[in-house]
Amino acid sequence: MRLFCLRHRSFFLPFFLIWIVLSIIQLLFTQNFIFLFVNKHWTPFADIFFKTCTHIGDGVFILVSGLVAALFSYRLAVKIFLSYAISGIVVQFLKQMVFAEIYRPPKILASLLPVLHKVEGVQLYHFNSFPSGHTTSAFALFTVLALECKSSLIKPFLLIPPLLVAYSRIYLLAHFLGDVYVAAFVAIPVSVLVYFYMNQYWAAQTDPRLDGGLTKLF
Repeated sequence: MRLFCLRHRSFFLPFFLIWIVLSIIQLLFTQNFIFLFVNKHWTPFADIFFKTCTHIGDGVFILVSGLVAALFSYRLAVKIFLSYAISGIVVQFLKQMVFAEIYRPPKILASLLPVLHKVEGVQLYHFNSFPSGHTTSAFALFTVLALECKSSLIKPFLLIPPLLVAYSRIYLLAHFLGDVYVAAFVAIPVSVLVYFYMNQYWAAQTDPRLDGGLTKLF
């Protein structure tokens, strides 16, 4: 596992640096202060952009990505589906069973809600805030893709989509920074373990039908 992590350090190192910076920010400022700071810095373009890119964390997007991967690699598709499913189960357990009483920004900041910037067409929720499901799904997907990627130059850039999803959840009044911060920390270890142990499993398989993807059928 240590050699595995070293081989993918171009992905892990930037993530941990970002995670440390966000840790310091949360030590210095309250969740409400960070949330209101983000809400204050809005633009019409950002409204459209974040309203769109937040769907990268939707289950539909992840499932479609897995199906596309299955066209070329059954093994990659399985890793995507398992990472998404396991991290999703963990997050839903935390949301529903452990932290069910942690509310979303619109409820916590109900007195300020009339003056907060809201993106048109985005429904606001009040419950099950911690951790963020969209952020977990996005990090699960792109962690698998980063581990699959052979280029150490491209790996760091695969952090950008899930980070945008995480920011979009704050921007759209869906979560606090702490919600997305923990979500990423749940998703990445789950995806790493799934990827690592699935590689171990695949290495022991000799059935040639497991190689390639659905395109081999055409």
